[in-house]
Amino acid sequence: MRHPVVAIIGRPNVGKSTLFNRVLGARLAVVHDKPGITKDRHFALTEWNGRPFYLVDTGGFLPDIEVGIEAAVRRQAEMALDASAVAVFMTDARTGVTDLDGAIARSLLKRARPALLVVNKADNPNLPVEGEFYRLGLGDPIPISSEQGINIGDLLDRVVALLPPADPELVEDGSIRVAIVGRPNVGKSSLVNALMHEERMVVDAKPGTTVDAVDSEYDTPLGRFVLVDTAGLRHEAQFAEDAEFFATLRTIRAVERADVVMVMTEAGTGLNRQDVRVIAIAQEANKPIAIAYNKWDTLEAKEDRWKELEDLREERFPTLKNLPAIAISALDGTRLGRLPELWKSLHEENTRRVPTAKLNAWLEKVQLEKAPPATRIGRPARIYYMTQVAQAPPRFAIFASQPDAINASYHRFLLNRLRDEFGYAGATVRLDVRKSE
Repeated sequence: MRHPVVAIIGRPNVGKSTLFNRVLGARLAVVHDKPGITKDRHFALTEWNGRPFYLVDTGGFLPDIEVGIEAAVRRQAEMALDASAVAVFMTDARTGVTDLDGAIARSLLKRARPALLVVNKADNPNLPVEGEFYRLGLGDPIPISSEQGINIGDLLDRVVALLPPADPELVEDGSIRVAIVGRPNVGKSSLVNALMHEERMVVDAKPGTTVDAVDSEYDTPLGRFVLVDTAGLRHEAQFAEDAEFFATLRTIRAVERADVVMVMTEAGTGLNRQDVRVIAIAQEANKPIAIAYNKWDTLEAKEDRWKELEDLREERFPTLKNLPAIAISALDGTRLGRLPELWKSLHEENTRRVPTAKLNAWLEKVQLEKAPPATRIGRPARIYYMTQVAQAPPRFAIFASQPDAINASYHRFLLNRLRDEFGYAGATVRLDVRKSE
């Protein structure tokens, strides 16, 4: 399900980053007294009253400045408005209404975007300070203090009330949605074009050509797939174009609504930290994952290179060593015919339900291999039974006499053996330990 975006905008030093951190309960954005200190955008998925949404913190909004960092920050805020369902326009009670506030208000009114006018730094709730802000034409000002946490709950109530209705779950038509993600210029659009046998995407050697996620229906003998080609992901500090930040946000939203995620990288370089960041996004969304090493046609000594890639993955990123991987070439079609089978198998394992009888037979066998840890008083913990409690992602629960005794090491042992027995190579499997009744 795609979640709406709420953008915090305003001129520099009105407290946007402080509000962002207050809502998230963590110092995820840099807070500093110097105006304009927030150069990059920050976003995070949060929720209020059970309604999830992305909260975006932008740099200062500086209209009429076309060059330098101020112009870049202004463009960031404008794109935040264009991408958002609701804008939170922050002003400063201590400085009052400024010309910049007026310019931002006019921009909001032109866009007809749902917006809330917030007067920050109103530390004394008994002293009304918001009267002059009515002339901005954006309705009733909401006095808050991001620093002190005053009226933040009331503000979030208003935000949630303005959000559009939640997207319904995708209609189940038998198709499997595959999000094709990865760094810029690894060949994602070329792959979609090769599979569709048409120039469905614009392909260019310049990184970042694809900005929006684009869906393409792909019919095969194994069934219908919906291919979602996305903009390349970069580390936030390396965004060369303002649009790439919001392309990243759209990529994450594409991953959320996918059934399977295929992370593409180049066979010549192998996995790097940006690729692992992409994989982490898919894992956080509980999606099954496969790795595709593209541009296989450009390599010599292919068997040796495959061994190097797998050894490198196990050495540098051991937690990812069991993810299924395939070497492909979007240019000459190497192994592209195998992709539908791979995607279908990932989807099937992610939605598979293992009978309780099989799980408990396995549980008995695995405890003979390695007994559960002892409790603090030296008695072995007893694990009584196990069941699957959810699918997509697969989630299991084991019931033990002393759940606290099942330490991290034994938990990993059970999880690894569970994968060995029932598959789940690309799935994000959850294993809960609960107190037996």
